[in-house]
Amino acid sequence: MRSGVVLGPSLAGRAVTGLLPYMAVVIMRHLDLIYLAQLERYNSARLRGWIARHWGLVLNGRGALVQVAVLGAGILLALLPLPVFPGLRHAGTGTFYIIWLAAGMWLRSRWSSLQVSQQLQWTSRTVRLVAVTFLLAVVAMLVTSGLTVLLLSRLMVAPLALLVGIGLATGLLVMSEIAAGTVLVANLSLAPLEQAVNQRFYAQAKVRMRQYPGEVVGITGSYGKTTTKFIAATLLQKRYSVFKTPDGVNSTMGIVRVVREALRDDHQFFVVEVAAYGPGEIKEVCEILRPRIGILTAVGVQHLERFGTPERIAEAKYELIDSLPPDGLAIVNADDPGALRLAERARREGRRVILYGVGDDERDLDVRGKDVKLSSHGSAFRVETGYGAAMFETKLLGGWNIANILGATAAALECGVPLEEIADGVKSLTPAPKRLELREEGGVIKLIDVANANPLGAQMALEVLSQFKGGSKILITPGLVELGQIEAEENRRFGRAAAAVCDYVLLVGPQQTLPLREGLREGGFADSRILVARHSGEVTDHLKAIVREGDVLLYENRLPDTYLELA
Repeated sequence: MRSGVVLGPSLAGRAVTGLLPYMAVVIMRHLDLIYLAQLERYNSARLRGWIARHWGLVLNGRGALVQVAVLGAGILLALLPLPVFPGLRHAGTGTFYIIWLAAGMWLRSRWSSLQVSQQLQWTSRTVRLVAVTFLLAVVAMLVTSGLTVLLLSRLMVAPLALLVGIGLATGLLVMSEIAAGTVLVANLSLAPLEQAVNQRFYAQAKVRMRQYPGEVVGITGSYGKTTTKFIAATLLQKRYSVFKTPDGVNSTMGIVRVVREALRDDHQFFVVEVAAYGPGEIKEVCEILRPRIGILTAVGVQHLERFGTPERIAEAKYELIDSLPPDGLAIVNADDPGALRLAERARREGRRVILYGVGDDERDLDVRGKDVKLSSHGSAFRVETGYGAAMFETKLLGGWNIANILGATAAALECGVPLEEIADGVKSLTPAPKRLELREEGGVIKLIDVANANPLGAQMALEVLSQFKGGSKILITPGLVELGQIEAEENRRFGRAAAAVCDYVLLVGPQQTLPLREGLREGGFADSRILVARHSGEVTDHLKAIVREGDVLLYENRLPDTYLELA
């Protein structure tokens, strides 16, 4: 027979109090995994791949062991009291409550969030995913708890309050450890609804762009597209009302949202950065935007892991040029071999193409930069065009920014901005956010270049770092990613280049940066000057030990938290 003890108000209050620290951890675990789904753009296949690669983070073995120990203690307390000593039963229930609460508070204090470099963005889609995820999680907890209480009540004689406590603890354990599966199932179940929502928004954006009276300038490339977008918008603003996509908005649905919510008819030009994480994405965006001018900055190995081959990357970039109307204009960086090949293809197809590049050579360039002088304060160079020539000065750092300026200059000239006004606009340019952005804090210079880096951009950032005089040159980086089979070698090459420039290197992610560390050693860099942080949250503590006034810090690349190494 089961004991007649009931779960009264005081015991119910204890149960709720005991639940709180565990529920806090469970909620944070689920939100972290939803955050990872968001970073993977709600792609269930990519989320499943991340889960498969990060079982150590997904299962939280330490927390599971603590909760199993609590359950073991509860079952032991349920078995120990004999029917002839009913008072011990209540003592056992109280003891279990104390153990349960103490363990929960310890787990809560030891929690490490996966949201380190960014935070979960609360969009409408996120809210829907959170709602379905927690509905599934609560159902799993209640079913597990109920079955546990039912099973234990048939196997032992114990106070109902103790059995309920053990049942709830079991439910919480299951709820916590299947969090990744719950998020994945919720995301999969919402896929048809989200696809329908996206299609509706896509159709609305298409209608909106058919009504838009202005012109669209589309910009793509393996690197340089964000900076070129900022420059082009600034130069066009000398004469027109211009709207550009916000920083970080370059995917189909991000652009769709901007078109629906922010683009106005009085914007004479809409300057759009278009990225591709797979074949067909640029084409999809261009079907909405219908750009007349397209700028191609580069065709490199960025996102090679996603595309598989360099040829597929090139085909994806060509989707912008292919979308241009008969009277459209392709503006292409002739200094980039991959982009130049696509320009030649476009010309064979009868398209109008303008080439820009740097150097005093025999190439037939429409916009040319020459007589370049670089320093840690910016650059000066001469620009020659079919509209005349002018001297340009800019505070933007790095030789590759000259190419970005030339591409934007070609677009501004096409849109009727005089070369003299363009030169004046170039003087006032400031870096795009986090694209080799220079900051000075407490006598320390920081170069922030934390967009998803590519091999060429990383090398160029080191060139800029080498131009600074004075204190120590310190590189902080997690290395290069999404480069497929060439990733390890590119990181070793990056390490060798860094060894020739830097005084200290702080690597973020012990496993991720192993090839980079090998490259540093190959370049003769001392191990004593290599520091390693597990994740970006530990960077500041490491820097405190080495940074002095006058030092120059280069933050090169910041990986999304899908690359976290917390263990």
